[in-house]
Amino acid sequence: MIYKLIFFVLSLLFFANGCQSKEAKEEAKKQAAYVDFEKFKKGRPCSEVKFMCLPESRDKRWQSMPTEDGVEEFELTLEVMRKRQAIVQRWRDEEDGKVKEQSMRLSQISEDFYDRVEARKFLEEMEQDLEKEFPGFWRDVPKKVRYRWIRRAMNKAKQFGADPKQNNVIVELCARIGLDFDKDSKWEYIVRFLKYDPRHIDDSMGIVIDYIDWTVFSKTHSFTGTRITDWLMRGAHPGLPWPKKPYPRLNDL
Repeated sequence: MIYKLIFFVLSLLFFANGCQSKEAKEEAKKQAAYVDFEKFKKGRPCSEVKFMCLPESRDKRWQSMPTEDGVEEFELTLEVMRKRQAIVQRWRDEEDGKVKEQSMRLSQISEDFYDRVEARKFLEEMEQDLEKEFPGFWRDVPKKVRYRWIRRAMNKAKQFGADPKQNNVIVELCARIGLDFDKDSKWEYIVRFLKYDPRHIDDSMGIVIDYIDWTVFSKTHSFTGTRITDWLMRGAHPGLPWPKKPYPRLNDL
């Protein structure tokens, strides 16, 4: 009986050591793939967070290729904005019972026009947000190219199960590491992290942005203005390599 007990204990120890060894190897692999600023710079035209430093900035083909709906070329003139306001007011009047409902055809036309205006408004807001966050991000890049790039970044959200409509989080991520980050082996753990749970993809993308800002750019605050702490980054691990510089503890602030 005593021999069986000894054998059982030794088996447990062997199993535990095996698990620890596997975990240790996985963590060592992650740390080998850790991306700091020096590693970040490799394969880029330059090291700053600017459009001209993104790998895709050198590809002129997509920059001259308009999208099917042409939203990036749609201008928000005074007349357009007045029409939008009239549509909104009409919808409010319908809800209040002040007017009869529109025909299905007119309603669809109004909705399509409204969606077009909102899509263009979002492009302009996102363009301005990036310029504010990273001064000089666009420099002399034509407006149409800026909007095409933003829309390409938004469409990237589909790859991870997120809604591309007005998805500013994926645009923020692509502004830092490029549109084709999923094809770059140095971002392997980030891609795997984003694909792990599609139900919470927006949260995951926010975590990844804060993680990159801390580990690559040594920022102390997130892109939303929140201080980066161990509590803010509690969802980043064990999926992402532990940073070489520890997060400040929330309780120590």
